[in-house]
Amino acid sequence: MAHKKAAGSAKNLSDSNPNYHWLKLNGGQFARSWNIIVRQQGQKYRAGNGTYLSKDFTIHADTDGIVHFTKKAFMRFDGRKYTRTVVHILPEGMAAEAKADTPAPKAKKAAAKKTAPKAEAKKAEPKADKKPAKAEATGADDLTKIEGIGPKIAEVMAANGVASFEDLSASKVGDLRKILEDNKLSQHDPKTWKKQATLAKNGKWDELKTLQDELDWGK
Repeated sequence: MAHKKAAGSAKNLSDSNPNYHWLKLNGGQFARSWNIIVRQQGQKYRAGNGTYLSKDFTIHADTDGIVHFTKKAFMRFDGRKYTRTVVHILPEGMAAEAKADTPAPKAKKAAAKKTAPKAEAKKAEPKADKKPAKAEATGADDLTKIEGIGPKIAEVMAANGVASFEDLSASKVGDLRKILEDNKLSQHDPKTWKKQATLAKNGKWDELKTLQDELDWGK
């Protein structure tokens, strides 16, 4: 006589939805403890204050508060730098202060323009003949706001006539690659720089930030 209960024949009875990746809560939204903020594959987003990372790289809120995102630079084993978005949970009062203390992109640009004439006045006489490219780039746009462009690349671009967001948005990707290759910077990929520069030129900073959050060091 058999002593084992017969197994059921039904299969695939699960009707739950898949765990879709990407952001579950945006910056400024209220999160409760244990809420999922980001479901991801790998560590495109990093866990910061008030959050923790589970074994499948999902970022959860560790306490009640407001979701806040910041950018942070990390260094690879070979010395190259890359940026990642860090997720924080801040108390409501601190979140308001953090938002108030963060200067708007237009304010940063205005401040840069105000300080530019002083720097130009100091360096105009002794270095006007030797380094005309830098003198012309003094009042130019800050190309380092484009993800994937650092100070060295910005200097190279300015020396080759690409000193503003408008210049960059009007350039061809092939020409940008040629400039990088000529200066031994071919490991950088400029395929998204035109799109970023177009948004920056038109003052669409929120759209630019959203695009940069989806990029991996400009790619």
